[in-house]
Amino acid sequence: MSNQQKAAQGSAAAAETTVAFSKMSIGGKIAHIGKACIFFLTFGFAFPNIFSD
Repeated sequence: MSNQQKAAQGSAAAAETTVAFSKMSIGGKIAHIGKACIFFLTFGFAFPNIFSD
């Protein structure tokens, strides 16, 4: 069940929305690129859910 559906059902968990890369701050872009580099260098063992951000 998605977070939006949980929030629609009155769950205490708020629905999380992802920020597009073009709308991230400079620090957020650098952090995301760094995580992606580590993801590829470790063949996906570090940060396995990087693309769900």
